[in-house]
Amino acid sequence: MPSTPISERVRLTISVSPEVHATFQRLAATSGMSISRAMGDWLDDTLDAASFMTEKLEQARAAPKMVARELHAYALGLADQTSEVLAAIRKGDPLPPAQSSALAPTGRAAGVRRHSPPSSNTGGKGPGMAKGGRP
Repeated sequence: MPSTPISERVRLTISVSPEVHATFQRLAATSGMSISRAMGDWLDDTLDAASFMTEKLEQARAAPKMVARELHAYALGLADQTSEVLAAIRKGDPLPPAQSSALAPTGRAAGVRRHSPPSSNTGGKGPGMAKGGRP
């Protein structure tokens, strides 16, 4: 008799707030999957963040001041990067490649502006555009 393969997923029973349950119910319904699968996929997608937090908590138990300084420096660096991105957006400058790739919509080159409405748009002229959506 052949043995059945062991599932790569582990089934859990967890308690969540009614708000969490309602949110994942909506996500599951919209995605066409079970609540269990929606939560499991969400947790898979956020695994790196959970690993990072686990590492930092373990380090904080051993050296809390060091981790606090590290997280503070991380937050300051993030604030600096955010300020640079916002300043570039205000000026209309193209974003540096590392920042623009994270912000660019999928399927479009970073920093490329459309000169006509997207094909799904049946109208809508932008400022300075002639009839037909062309500059």
